[in-house]
Amino acid sequence: MGLLGSIIGKSKVKAANKKVQAARELTDVAEVEKLLKEAMLAYESVESDSSAFKDALYNWGFSLLHLARLKEGDQARGLYEEATKKFSYCLVAKSDYLAAALDWGVALMELAPLLPEEERKATYALAKDKFSIADNIHQGVAAYNFACLHAVNKDYDACKVSLELARDYRNLPDQEDILSDMDMQAVIALPWFEEFMASVAAIPKRTEVKKKKSANKDDENAESDTAYSDVTTREDGVKIDYKK
Repeated sequence: MGLLGSIIGKSKVKAANKKVQAARELTDVAEVEKLLKEAMLAYESVESDSSAFKDALYNWGFSLLHLARLKEGDQARGLYEEATKKFSYCLVAKSDYLAAALDWGVALMELAPLLPEEERKATYALAKDKFSIADNIHQGVAAYNFACLHAVNKDYDACKVSLELARDYRNLPDQEDILSDMDMQAVIALPWFEEFMASVAAIPKRTEVKKKKSANKDDENAESDTAYSDVTTREDGVKIDYKK
């Protein structure tokens, strides 16, 4: 694949990502699905030897993840499973692709409740492994994800430690997102939670970065315009995905 092919691949990814971003702002499910499917066709058309291939894989997986959230039962399960495959292929293409590792774990967390009881424990264990990969790429990046995982496993002491770590890294989602997070519902009623949220409220807020670049420093100049989930930005500029 020559320079021209890579430029074409990046252009396809950029255009498809705009459709994904537009879809996420809509409430009409039919229109959302239409845009997501159009975007996925574009990602699929990117050649494997293009420098944009890894971004196409990630965003393809992200689109499947978003589409799965619109479905139920076996249909949702199938889409989550397809999303995990795309994230895994992305990490094969680039082993330190932070967003792929995080969203792979998120997809597994959302997939687990749809599985038979005997399969859930192993799926949550796989999610932990993916969050660990992300944390090895950038320390502390998956702290909130670990907190959710500990909450699901009813290890509330470990959940508290991870929440405090996420707070200290300034990697927590907004308060309303924490309070509405299904994984956190049992934690919200615990005696220490109110004090924890008060400690979060006492921290000065940072200005949100509007332009969203790649989570991978190697790709920041590639203008991949990756279509991330809800994001906060640390002082070092690394984008953290917390959408659950």
